[in-house]
Amino acid sequence: MAIEALKNELLDSDYLMIEELAEQNKGPRDIAKALRVSVRDFMYLWRNKTSRIREAYDLGRLQIEITKGEQLITMIEAANTTAIQIHDKNALTRTFEDHKSDVFGL
Repeated sequence: MAIEALKNELLDSDYLMIEELAEQNKGPRDIAKALRVSVRDFMYLWRNKTSRIREAYDLGRLQIEITKGEQLITMIEAANTTAIQIHDKNALTRTFEDHKSDVFGL
């Protein structure tokens, strides 16, 4: 029942903090410690991909990826060769992950 208590204990501001810390590349264990909650219970909820904790975490990770992508585009427009190579590598990785999801239904 500690897990249910944790769900009820977290406020909207806590979920916002989860997003912000995930955006700063903090792991779920570090986030649990920052929130001063049970790491074990937090990790249990985080592993459930449909939990509000996981959604907040994934949103934070997505937000930083969007920011990095925008910066990369700016560098590409400035004809930065390294940025172009990074973008091409990221595109190949994304294509592979998309195909993997299609094949394995992930």
